[in-house]
This record gives sequence, C-alpha cells and structure tokens, in this order.
Amino acid sequence: MGKRLRLGGAIVLVIGLAIAAASVAGATSNTFASTRASEPGHCQLGGDANRIRHVIYLQFDNTHLARDRQQFASDLEQMPHLMNFLSDNGTLSDNEHTILISHTAGGILSSLTGLYPDRMGQAVSNSYGFFRPNGSVGFSSSFKYWTDITDGGNPATDPPTPPADTNYNMVNGDSGSPKNTPAPWVPWARAGCDVGNVSTANAVLENNNAIVFGAGPTTLAAAAAAGATNIRVASVSGFVINMHITIDTGSSAESAVISHV
Repeated sequence: MGKRLRLGGAIVLVIGLAIAAASVAGATSNTFASTRASEPGHCQLGGDANRIRHVIYLQFDNTHLARDRQQFASDLEQMPHLMNFLSDNGTLSDNEHTILISHTAGGILSSLTGLYPDRMGQAVSNSYGFFRPNGSVGFSSSFKYWTDITDGGNPATDPPTPPADTNYNMVNGDSGSPKNTPAPWVPWARAGCDVGNVSTANAVLENNNAIVFGAGPTTLAAAAAAGATNIRVASVSGFVINMHITIDTGSSAESAVISHV
C-alpha cells in the first residue's frame, strides 16, 4: 500500500505489515505496536479480517518532501531509495503542521501526543527557563523521560540539592490542575498490544555517558570517559578553580579538583 502526498515539514510514515495486503486507516503516535492475534484477549489492530500484525510509525526531523524552490530537489528527493521505500510500503501524511517556535523536541512531542506545545508542557524547546522558589532562574531540558519533573535537584551534592520545580516536564492543564500529559503508548498497552520505541523523544531512557557533578549541576557537552582530565560541560556556571567536585555517583564516584574553567 502506498500513497504520495505533498509534505512541507516533518515526514511521518505509518506502515501496516500483514499476512496479506492490508490497509491502515490512521496513524499511531507509537514507534511500534505488535499484536498477538492468535491469542484471545490480546491486541487486535483491525483492518481486513484483522490481518494487520504490526504498525510502525517513523518520523524524520526536518526532512522535506516538497521542494523549497522548484529548481532544487527536496530533502527526500535527494534520498531516492528512502523515498521509494516510503512511497511503496507506507502512507506519507501531510497533516503535520509546524509548531511555533519550531524545534525538534516540540515538533516530535506534538506528533506523539496530538497536542500543540501549550497543552503538552513544552511551549518553548529544546530547553527552557523556570523560576526557583527563591526567584532565581533555572534551566531545564525538553528531552527527559515522559514522567520526569522539571527539576529533580542534584543528589550528588553534600547535602543533596532538593528539587526546585516538581511540576511535570510534560505537563498538561486541561483538567484545571497540572498533570502529566498522557503518554501515547498507554491506549495500546491497555489494549494488550506490545509497544516499543527507538530513539523517540521522551519515550526512551537515554544514556549519553553523562557525568553527574557534585557541584553545578550541569550536563556534558561531549562524552567523557572515566578518569578524563579535560571535561567539556554545557555550563560552567557555579564552577571555580580549586573547587572540589564529585564526578558520577555510587561506586563510580570520583573526586577531582578543578584546575581550569
């Protein structure tokens, strides 16, 4: 099954894989959903006699199907093997509207939730500022696990730094009070479907080889191995020469003294 559609922003592909040819009526915000149709009470994805066994949702960041200028090939046209695969095996959706302000996290999370950023917590991405209880400004990342809070403090400090903002990073106020934005995989899981996500914003646990500092706190600007003497961080705020810091936590904790900032 395939359908060509003009698309000016992000590209979304939904593929239904079946025993025989089948069609998918609508897109899902999950990366992967699988059914065990032979087992009663398990996920049924519908379609022609329930022959659809998998739904695969792919999203490409900042990849255009439509040409920005007619004399130049579009992003996808410059990748003909990918374009042919999408056209021949899936459905390209042109019902994707660029959010404002347009950034990776906000765009992907809007696609996954079906909500514009003002209703899923990331009105400004890929990072944003928040006010601490003392009136100072902190900064948080849009890229966190779905149920994480805005600022979880820093358990590596002595004493540990308490959370500065316990509202959900993915916060929704439709009910009149702040609640966690519903996760897109929940309806599938409740229906008995198996759901998996790969490299999807806020739906997977990420490990970027980060080092947790006992002062700062900050994140790495580049991966650093244990024992490294030159560490690039996202922010040097709060770090001074001769400061004693703790790198990582638990059995992996290292003590170090800052020699240069």
